[in-house]
Amino acid sequence: MKSLARTPALALTGFAVVALLPQFGLADYWQRQIILVAIYTLICSGLNLSFGYAGELALGQVAVFASGAYVSAILYNHGHTDILLAFGAAVAVAAVAGLVSGLPGLRLSKWSLALVSFFFVLLIPGLVTIFESETGGSMGLSGIMSPTLFGQELDATGLYLTAIAATLVWMLVFRNLIVSRFGRFLRVLAAGPTLARSLGGSVYQLRIQAYVIGALPAGLAGVLYTYLTGFVSPEAFTLEVLIAVLAATVVGGANSVWGAPVGAAILVLGPLQAHSFELYSTAIYGVFLLVVGAVFSGGLAGIARRVTRRLRATGPPAPPGDQPALTIPGERLVVSGVRKRFAGLTALSGVDMTIEPGTVTAVIGPNGAGKTTLLNIVSGLLPADEGHVELAGRPLTGLPAHQVSRLGVGRTFQTPIVPDHMPVLEVVECGRLRHRGIGFPQAVLRLPGFYRIRREDRAAALAALSFAGLEHLASDDASALPLGTRRLLEVVRSVAGRPNVLLLDEPAAGLDDDGLRELGQLIRATRDAGGTVVLVEHNVPFVMDVADHVFVMELGTVIAGGPPEVVRTDQRVIDTYLGRRGQHSDEVSLP
Repeated sequence: MKSLARTPALALTGFAVVALLPQFGLADYWQRQIILVAIYTLICSGLNLSFGYAGELALGQVAVFASGAYVSAILYNHGHTDILLAFGAAVAVAAVAGLVSGLPGLRLSKWSLALVSFFFVLLIPGLVTIFESETGGSMGLSGIMSPTLFGQELDATGLYLTAIAATLVWMLVFRNLIVSRFGRFLRVLAAGPTLARSLGGSVYQLRIQAYVIGALPAGLAGVLYTYLTGFVSPEAFTLEVLIAVLAATVVGGANSVWGAPVGAAILVLGPLQAHSFELYSTAIYGVFLLVVGAVFSGGLAGIARRVTRRLRATGPPAPPGDQPALTIPGERLVVSGVRKRFAGLTALSGVDMTIEPGTVTAVIGPNGAGKTTLLNIVSGLLPADEGHVELAGRPLTGLPAHQVSRLGVGRTFQTPIVPDHMPVLEVVECGRLRHRGIGFPQAVLRLPGFYRIRREDRAAALAALSFAGLEHLASDDASALPLGTRRLLEVVRSVAGRPNVLLLDEPAAGLDDDGLRELGQLIRATRDAGGTVVLVEHNVPFVMDVADHVFVMELGTVIAGGPPEVVRTDQRVIDTYLGRRGQHSDEVSLP
């Protein structure tokens, strides 16, 4: 996000130049075109937030756009001409419309949500007809003249400046949110809801926030559209408009803040200028989306990001700074009488374990033994049927995963989950998400609390990278790293959050000798820093080398426990597992 951190001054300069253009003789026609660019920028940026960053295919932007337009038109016809009042009312209605159009996403998959949200666009003519007395039905509402601002009528240039100002304010709010913890949580959500939960995020709340906040700029766009055209009808809010907005979002860069005005400008100054284009718009947009999606998956913003990263890589590396020693506040984990059944299968049958702080405790056993199921219950990803789990005397049983994470449980997964196009340093900073709330006012207004939290997150991430010897990778794209390094990175991300207990699910899978050595050093260093480490692993020699205590499971029960040298000589362990190790994977894993 370094590039985003440098953009406010450049953005302010660009918007200031655009705002001054009428003073240099910009014709009325081009003023209207730039207002249209502002309108589509607002719509595209909302889609960027909910779709590009959060990965939620809630595509009800055009329905929200229509709601903002009709609200402002109805207010005008009732004698309320102040544009700030229209903005406020449109934002309130947009929040409700965004929530309603996004609610199916709480239960539906991404593509099912996309189809449902497409359906909301088709509802617009019917809804307009139902409320014909206010909306004008299919004939629309006309005769909408210039709005007022603080009692003064806005002329064409005044509306132009208002559109520029409203767009700039929203874009700065959008940018501030994306570079905050909220923005990181959105990108984590896009990588996978399981990862979001394990880092302390409520998937339900994050999705609702993405739907509502992403809808707000479309409501603003509706107000500007109404006063720009002076006429509102259902024909302005069609499926073709949604496809055009999608195309502009993709070409500008869906996971980009400043890709929205670029995509909007290309849309307004390109296809929308050609009247004959309307006959073939759907087909052309469809082909365009396929080509751009396949060749330039990140849009123009993605290309700019790659070029910037390469230019940055050619410069001299930043000298590593001295980082403070990392301490990890390990606590005792107690698992007592835990049972879990899946249909007629008993996965866990009265499991009892006590894991002491400052130790590495390994859990081994054959496939189907219940090891990963046990980790999922401890971390809150699965509920226990019976029994209880306590961390430092605090009950974890029955709590959702995000609350368990906030109480101090860190977690890695069999398959590393790393957000796309995120630098290593920011991935590690995500481990700190569980410590405090998102803090919308601090993020939007850049209050002192925001900077304090950002400094703390950055210092903890740098210390964790230095702790693991990975500080030289801080600016690399995490998703492009080799598998072994991504496994280490998941551990480092959890360590940065200073968890009271760290659950590692098969971290050695697929690692070569060098990777195993680095992983072993990191696990020992975590223990030596005070951490409580629970290791589920199939690589028995690795386990016996790093573990202080070993539990052996078979068919959901613990059959042995003790120091490695004791467990490896237990005859029952030899008969049930050590004689047939080499099998891989566990029986239950979450998506």
